[in-house]
Amino acid sequence: MNIMENEIPSWIDFENQENNWFDFFHQHIEDRDLKNRSWKTRKQHLDALFALAEKYEKRLIKLTREFQYWININDTDSEDDAIYIHTSNPNNSEFPIKMKNNPDLKSKNEKLEKYLKEKNYRITRFKVFDGNGKESINYYLQKENLGIQID
Repeated sequence: MNIMENEIPSWIDFENQENNWFDFFHQHIEDRDLKNRSWKTRKQHLDALFALAEKYEKRLIKLTREFQYWININDTDSEDDAIYIHTSNPNNSEFPIKMKNNPDLKSKNEKLEKYLKEKNYRITRFKVFDGNGKESINYYLQKENLGIQID
């Protein structure tokens, strides 16, 4: 499969008020392990993720309930990169979520920093730690006026 051909799952219903709740729903890019080999492959992965995000953004305008929408990017591991949608839901997970932005955080990956700055999104930055205690930066990217902001 060409990674630029990722699609929104057909079962997602953006129009039916009763069925369109999301509990941290997220979608990753299927890319056959190209992700972290080099900047070239990471950029291909990100390009595919943002192409899929555009498809979501066109459909989300039909969502009649309050929602949060963001693109999660991890500065060191593209396996964590995903598109998220979150609403109030019958599982009672926290909604809306709030994250404290730390705008002074900068990735050592300067190419990633430049790439994200060139996108038309608000960026929320914060530290995360993996299961081994290794620190990295997560970026939550959100479109202005598309859902409830995270920060």
